[in-house]
Order: sequence, then structure tokens, then C-alpha cells
Amino acid sequence: MILAGERRPGDRLIQQDLAKQFGVAQSVVRESLLELQFTGLVHTVDNLGVFVTELDAAHLLAAYEVREMFEGLAARCCCAHASRADLAQLRQLADDNHACGQAGEITRMGALDRQFHEYTLRICGNDVIVHLTDTYRVLGMAVQAHHDIDAVHDEHLAIVAAIENNQPDEAERVARQHVNDARRMIRKRIDEQGFVPEWVVDDLQPETTS
Repeated sequence: MILAGERRPGDRLIQQDLAKQFGVAQSVVRESLLELQFTGLVHTVDNLGVFVTELDAAHLLAAYEVREMFEGLAARCCCAHASRADLAQLRQLADDNHACGQAGEITRMGALDRQFHEYTLRICGNDVIVHLTDTYRVLGMAVQAHHDIDAVHDEHLAIVAAIENNQPDEAERVARQHVNDARRMIRKRIDEQGFVPEWVVDDLQPETTS
């Protein structure tokens, strides 16, 4: 409901009303709100309740700084854990992402881009990284970054190539540079024209691993 815009930033979320709407106990709603608070979608105000978080450009940029560090480490770890099937899947996601960009399917392109990065996290072999990235990954749905599609494709393939060639230093470097480039693009948009982030709802389901 938050991602779809049915509940807007600043809206108060009342446990009793949500429990009635979804036909569940208030304890279930309470636990769900705690999970959403962990991801940053909601926050608690003392003596007032739970509210949908205001999307903030500064918060988003800070999340990208954290993302750069963790996804660089994930790419490094992938060198020791990615299978041939994993590498093929990453290339397919990169190619599909590029094809959508060329066709002007921007929303689908963004969804595939997120799948590419989430896949590297899933196959990196470090559950702690996966757990920690849950706190910022949802913020990646708050912006549709407008990068050069050819440059993004080249960067995605460079990450895959470094992982395939078992070059952990290079894999980390290109992964971090890729995220940093995205952050700089968002920073530029903020400086030039202002920035009002809005949730972007994916139209794709995550790929399953085999």
C-alpha cells in the first residue's frame, strides 16, 4: 500500500484499523510494522504512533553511500561463490535491462536493474551482507535514475567479467564505481532541478535460483 501510493508519506498507520482491514490480529500488524520500520518505510513518533516515512533526498544519498560499500563487498565475495549458471543469469539480466532501455520501457528497466544487483547479493555467500542490505534496498525503489543505458550495460558486464575471471579487487572496484556513478547522477538531478523521490513499484517478480 505504501509503495503503490495508497498510503502517502506522513500518513499515520493505526494498528486497529489495519488489523480490521486485513482480517488479522493486532499483534500481526505490530510485527509487520516493526519490519517496515527496519527497512525505513515507516517510523515511530513517541506518544503519537507509526507514520509512513517522508522520502528525503539526503537520506537516499546516504543510503547509496552504504550501498556502494556493501555491493562492492558482495561482488568481491561472488568471485568465490558464483556458478556458471549464476554468471549466465547475471548476463541475461544485464542484457534484458539494456534491451528494455533501448525500447523505452523505463519502469521495467529499473526493475531488472534492481534484480541484477539483488542477484549478486543472493549469490555472494555472505548472509550478513544480505541481512544488512535489507535496510537500504527498499530505498532503491524511491528513484528511477536516468543513466546512459549503454554505460550501465557496460558496467554490469564489467562486474560479471571480473567475477567470472576471479578478480576480487576488480569486481569490488567496478561494483563500487557503478553505484557511485548512480549516486552522482542523483546528486546532479537534485542540484539542477530539485528532487522529489516517489516509490517505484516493480512490475517483475524476482527470478528464482536453480
